Amino acid sequence: MIDPKTALLLNRLLAIVGRSFPQYLKYSRPYVPPGRAELVEAIESVVADQNGLADRISQMLIDARTSPRTGEFPMEYTDLHDLEIGFLVNLAINYQHQDIAEIQELVEQLQMAPAAKSLAEETLGMAKGHLDTLKELVLEDAKS
Repeated sequence: MIDPKTALLLNRLLAIVGRSFPQYLKYSRPYVPPGRAELVEAIESVVADQNGLADRISQMLIDARTSPRTGEFPMEYTDLHDLEIGFLVNLAINYQHQDIAEIQELVEQLQMAPAAKSLAEETLGMAKGHLDTLKELVLEDAKS
């Protein structure tokens, strides 16, 4: 069993992963001009990784007899659904920076819950890797 504060922090971690900007893009159907499919594939890869971690975070909460809660997508995302994928990947980089800062804070707050902290650290590492991937895509796109 985990304490209520740890459950709250894990649910916050779940919301960051499960309601991220790439997750929103999965549903939004952005404009993808010819020759830009690699950007969509990268977003889909990020989403697949996040889904795997969201499942693990949810399972940790369920095992602790706590309900997983992802919440809703931020309202600010709703104005961005029909824009060009290259522009949206740049926005995803900005949102990824925000997510990393929040996850880092959660890692610090989970010091007294080793299993939850470990999962948050893994999430942080994954988020940093996704940021690097997105930045590389933007650099490659700028070169072409």
